[in-house]
Amino acid sequence: MKRKAKKIFVGSVFAFSATCIVGLAITGWKIGWGPFAGLYDWDSQVYPIAEKYPAQDCQNEVVFYGASNFRLWTEMENDLSGYKVQNHGFGGSTDKLLVEYADVLLYPYNPAVVFFQTGSNDYISLSGSDEEKVAICLEYKEQMFDRFHEQLPDTKFVVMSGLLLPGRSKYTVLTQQVNKALESLCAEKDYLYFVDASDMTFDGQNYTQELFVSDGIHLNHSGQLLWMKKYIQPMLETLIQEERMEFLRRK
Repeated sequence: MKRKAKKIFVGSVFAFSATCIVGLAITGWKIGWGPFAGLYDWDSQVYPIAEKYPAQDCQNEVVFYGASNFRLWTEMENDLSGYKVQNHGFGGSTDKLLVEYADVLLYPYNPAVVFFQTGSNDYISLSGSDEEKVAICLEYKEQMFDRFHEQLPDTKFVVMSGLLLPGRSKYTVLTQQVNKALESLCAEKDYLYFVDASDMTFDGQNYTQELFVSDGIHLNHSGQLLWMKKYIQPMLETLIQEERMEFLRRK
């Protein structure tokens, strides 16, 4: 009897684990995340965004450009209903992909403001020491932002810090190093603004798990709202007031 109960328990655990793995695989394939990124058809995610926001009708607004924590913020337009915002995030994106698709999702819109959210998708695949990874990431990010600025000289770029993720806790120190280097880079360029949201998800010892969905990587709606109210909206208001961008408000 005990042996039968043990088999049932083991079978249940196996079935649950298999379901979780399949679920992660499906999610990864859908958003081009993690080990599934190489198999993903990026065009199938990018071009529907361009169709949703026709460039000729969406000029000089606020574009959110980055990875899955923008992509999965499906209530962004409702949550930021007082502003003219467009969500151009696509899951699993790296800086290389942001550059590749800028001709589709960035340049045609002549945005007044761009919020960037790029992070661990870039450096989880790199080899070498943390110091080497930071150097590689920052070199490419500086080239990327300079390239974007050349194409959009009047646009203000807001760089969101990489979120400290419970689901990627082994990269926390590296993310903190990248964030520090990013902050220094933004201080050197008058078109770059840095927003540090590090303390939102990690207090130095514990992660705020309740702000994430089960994978510990992607914010839930409560996390998105906190991100918006405490970090994104204040920066947007600062730019509107300092740069005289009242036209970004939706009447």
